[in-house]
Amino acid sequence: MKSFWRTSLNYLLFSSFLLITDCASLGPVYSKVDKIPDNRGLVYVYRPSSFFGGGFSFNVKTGETVITTLSNGEYYPYFSPLGEKEFWAQTESKSSVTLDVKAGETYYIKGELGVGFLVGRPHLMVVDPEIAEKEIVDCKLIPTP
Repeated sequence: MKSFWRTSLNYLLFSSFLLITDCASLGPVYSKVDKIPDNRGLVYVYRPSSFFGGGFSFNVKTGETVITTLSNGEYYPYFSPLGEKEFWAQTESKSSVTLDVKAGETYYIKGELGVGFLVGRPHLMVVDPEIAEKEIVDCKLIPTP
C-alpha cells in the first residue's frame, strides 16, 4: 500500500510540474498586430490553454519551414507570403489546413491536441475571426526564434 501512495504522489508532482512549466510562458498576453507588411497576410496560429496535453507541444510548418512550436496557451503571428499555403503539424499523424492568403488579410489557425498512441496528435483548423478573437485573448505570445 505504501508503494501505491508513493506512486500516486510522484504522478501528482510530475503532473503539477508539467502544468506549472507549461503555464510559465514568458510572452505577453495576446495583442493584435497593428500593421501587416505589404505583400503579406497575417496568420495567427494559436492553441487555447487546456488541461489535456498541457505538457506537449508540436511544430507548425508551411512547406518544410517550421513557423513555430505551439504549446498550450500560446499564439504566434505569422506574416505569410501570398497565395495558397498549406499549414501542417505532425506527430503520429498529420493535420493540415490550406489558406489562400491575400494581402492585408488576417486568418486564424487553431491547434489542438488529440489522443494518440504514444504522443498527442495535433489537429489544426481554420477558425472564424469572431470565435478566434474570443479564444486567443488569454494566450501568450511565443517569442520569435
